[in-house]
Amino acid sequence: MYMKKTILLIEDDEAIIEIYKIALGKAGFKVEVISLGEKAKEKVKEMEQGKADKPDLVLLDLVLPDMNGIKILEEIRKQKTTKDLPVFVLTNYTDRELEKIGNYLKSERYLLKANFTPTQLVEIIKERLGKKK
Repeated sequence: MYMKKTILLIEDDEAIIEIYKIALGKAGFKVEVISLGEKAKEKVKEMEQGKADKPDLVLLDLVLPDMNGIKILEEIRKQKTTKDLPVFVLTNYTDRELEKIGNYLKSERYLLKANFTPTQLVEIIKERLGKKK
């Protein structure tokens, strides 16, 4: 049976969460949302311990209420189970240094929310996961 691809959205803005959940859901993705960095780090540890399923792709906001998303990316890259997980940094933060750090930690894409509509984002994700319409 065909399993839906899962996107882990690490984002704290409710409006953005809703928009992406709708767009990704319509495209046939299962969306899991975590809005706190601490929870996201716990989730990564659970994946490492085999207690949680690994998503097919992570959309990571850098500005979270309790920590910088880079810390979550570091955690993802540190674990054997998740080190190769595709991560797209999705932010409105245009700091070149952060982008460099993201690249250094192998985030596959650094996407500015303002530059991509949810539909365009869905297309980028489909392309990355090899899922056609």
